[in-house]
Amino acid sequence: MTGVWGVSVAVLLAVLALAAYVDRIYFEMGKFLSREYTENIEAWEERVEPRLRLSRESAAMSASVLRQMTLIALTFLLAIRLQGQLGHSLEEIARTVFELLLVLVVFDRLLPQIFFTKTKGEWIATIIPMLQVLFYLVLPVTLAISLLLSIAGLAEPEITEPEHPGEAMDALLEAGEEEGVLDEEDRELVRSVVEFGDKVVREVMTPRPDMFAVARTTTLEQFTAEVTAHNFSRVPVYGESMDDITGIAFARDLLGVQDADAGTRTVAELERPALFIPETKKVNELLREMQRQKQHMSIVIDEYGGVAGLVTIEDLLEAIVGNIEDEHDAEAADEVAIAEPEGTWLVPGSFEVARLRELFEASREEEPCMEKSEEDCDEEAEAKEAEEMDQMVSQLLSEHEATTVGGLVSEIAGHIPLAGEVVEEGPLRLEVVASTDRLVERVRVGLRGSLVASESE
Repeated sequence: MTGVWGVSVAVLLAVLALAAYVDRIYFEMGKFLSREYTENIEAWEERVEPRLRLSRESAAMSASVLRQMTLIALTFLLAIRLQGQLGHSLEEIARTVFELLLVLVVFDRLLPQIFFTKTKGEWIATIIPMLQVLFYLVLPVTLAISLLLSIAGLAEPEITEPEHPGEAMDALLEAGEEEGVLDEEDRELVRSVVEFGDKVVREVMTPRPDMFAVARTTTLEQFTAEVTAHNFSRVPVYGESMDDITGIAFARDLLGVQDADAGTRTVAELERPALFIPETKKVNELLREMQRQKQHMSIVIDEYGGVAGLVTIEDLLEAIVGNIEDEHDAEAADEVAIAEPEGTWLVPGSFEVARLRELFEASREEEPCMEKSEEDCDEEAEAKEAEEMDQMVSQLLSEHEATTVGGLVSEIAGHIPLAGEVVEEGPLRLEVVASTDRLVERVRVGLRGSLVASESE
């Protein structure tokens, strides 16, 4: 009797390990996994699944049913063994239960994990006939369970595509980060690439007030001095006004000019044709067009035909990878956000609204939660604040046309506010620090709570 019991347990344990391994494969399908782990899934899909003559849903259900039925059978055999030990001490019974449970854990959890992570799954092809027999043995139970689930309406609903493509991408990025395939930097880069296709030229261009251009009548001697002072390799050339851009002058063309002629010749002799594009053009389309036409600078035109600004290849690349600085870029303090002790930020009027998210993410990292443990803070408070901030920034961008903080303040106020004026939008509070009669130069940005707290102090 003991020999039969032992053989039965050994067979069931082998079946349990196999069923748990197959169940693990179906569980991991569709997830982001490293190459070494996907080899098991690929081997199963290419060599085993086609020969089972079952649909993927039926095979997955059969593996799960086989696993559960094997566990039930082992539990039944354990009960028989314990019944035979009723006359033994409680200590011996407890030891027997512990040993059998330990064996179950090894065959149901540990061995399938080892098979999945330490092998390539090629060995499974050698036992396909046995697997077919096992699956067909439990097929009636599988069909019965599927029928009951369908009748009761408990079957999992069919997965539909999210309404917004960005939601699908967020889900994929989160899954990749959870599986360790993507780190935080990779995730941000992928997100930037995806968002790149949604941006228009107006969001990445250098606006007209910040443009540097020269008149066609400028002598090459003057042009040389201007280029040297500003460190630009390409400069727009205009005729009667800035709305009359006639071409682009290249600094390198000055190398072929004799010093004696520089005082009499003009920039008009060096200018090349410019590429004009509307401010509503998608940046990904512009990048392809500039590559095709071998242009590094384009002039942006508004809907009325006036010059709205200019955009370069560097501007387009910065929309993906962030700010790019070379040896000629000066570190201008008025182009960055300055953190203040009260939890607010001092930003230039040209600061992009889309970058507000970065400011408050930095604030959360510097100010840990005081009331909850660090773990609770990370999982609850920070996640909630991040979600609220994303919603706020998205709402600001969708409800307002302004893409800069200075433009946002003016749009909300309905006029160009003077220094000291405060405007509020949702949880955001914007205080104008410096302005002229034409634009807002500096703004103090913060959430209402942080600003109110600092004022009360």
